[in-house]
Amino acid sequence: MAKILTCTQYNDSTQQCEVQAWIDQSDWTTPLPTIEQAAMVGGAYFIGLMTLAVIKGLLNPKSIEE
Repeated sequence: MAKILTCTQYNDSTQQCEVQAWIDQSDWTTPLPTIEQAAMVGGAYFIGLMTLAVIKGLLNPKSIEE
């Protein structure tokens, strides 16, 4: 059984976790991200890869007439 760090008391007004605790987690699917979280991370990952591709293309331009 794995232990995960979870928020036990969440303050809605400050939107911060006030108390965290390590709890036993028997179900491994609970810590998986929600659809919204996965979409945000996936979008950021895609934008990061495209940014790197553009930078690489600008720094190492290849001429078509070789």
